[in-house]
Amino acid sequence: MKKEKYSDADVEKLFKEINDDDPRLADSTPVDSTIESNFKDLFTVVGSSREESERLDSAPYSYWRMTFQQLFKNPLVTVCLIILLIIVFFTIFGVMMRPANYSPFLPDGSFNESPFGDPKNGYVEGPSAAHWFGICAKSMGDFFKGQDMWVCVWKGAQLSLLLGVVVAIIDTILGILIGSLWGYFRWLDPILIEFRNFVNNIPTLLLDILLMQFFRKYMDEYGFLIIVMLLCALGWLGLAGFVRNQIIIIRNREYNIASQTLGSSSKSMITHNLLPYLISVIVTVVSTAIPEAISAEVGLAFFDLSFKADNGDITLGQVLTSAVKDTTWMNYPYLLVAPLLVMGPLTITFFYLGLALADATDPKSHR
Repeated sequence: MKKEKYSDADVEKLFKEINDDDPRLADSTPVDSTIESNFKDLFTVVGSSREESERLDSAPYSYWRMTFQQLFKNPLVTVCLIILLIIVFFTIFGVMMRPANYSPFLPDGSFNESPFGDPKNGYVEGPSAAHWFGICAKSMGDFFKGQDMWVCVWKGAQLSLLLGVVVAIIDTILGILIGSLWGYFRWLDPILIEFRNFVNNIPTLLLDILLMQFFRKYMDEYGFLIIVMLLCALGWLGLAGFVRNQIIIIRNREYNIASQTLGSSSKSMITHNLLPYLISVIVTVVSTAIPEAISAEVGLAFFDLSFKADNGDITLGQVLTSAVKDTTWMNYPYLLVAPLLVMGPLTITFFYLGLALADATDPKSHR
């Protein structure tokens, strides 16, 4: 095909026809004039201000503010918190709501056997207006028989909740500290892995029985400290192993290698680069620490390795295990239901709050 060529005269004639058809293009710079005209019609120049340019339209990002916003978006979290507050309230003040003239001990300090109920059977049949949780059965032992179940349950809840909180705090601190060192320093792997394998191959109950044989004679004077030490002796191992595995996963990521190259210390690497990344997953594990400690004490009480009720140290574990010593609770279910009304909701609320808090602390769920 032959390519057509246009002369300069043809080009001038074409532009003249365009200018005649569109008056806006008739000046010397038609395109620039059109752009300037449209710009003035569409936009208004308001000037600039340094203060206005640096002002933020939205509030600055706050990690914990966003965490609590995400947490309270879930209505079940509010329900669990209310249940937990009610349990804590009765744990503190429930013992004060005792029946008139009730005391498990006589004025001379001796134990008051069967202050309520018929000494022949040691219980009344079910809760009543005077005894909301009923009366402890004779089969529950000399200390509990005839006692008001309401007082025994909340008195036991006081010590169980205190024990669970103290054990959970110690296990969490030891688990995070040892797990961080275990995952960061590779030379600790052979030592702690062999220790974990050794512990896992020995039944926990057997270790508790062996340890208790050494400290049983000191239970009257240092009972609380001994039980805490017994539960914390190996309770940190699960969290430590979990933290170790998570740190190994993220230890060699690019930003950590860059931080090491720039000379960051081991302490700074662990506290600033590794642990903050694990907040959400650590919360998930820690959320079950309190109910697990309470449940562990129930197991110790079942094998008579816990506190001595005769000394006035009552736990939910002792109330539960005393209620199921024989088949009496099958005829009078309130003996078992009463302590479970406290222990069941306490375990469920802590577990669900832990899961909700783990989701809320995950930065990926923010914004």
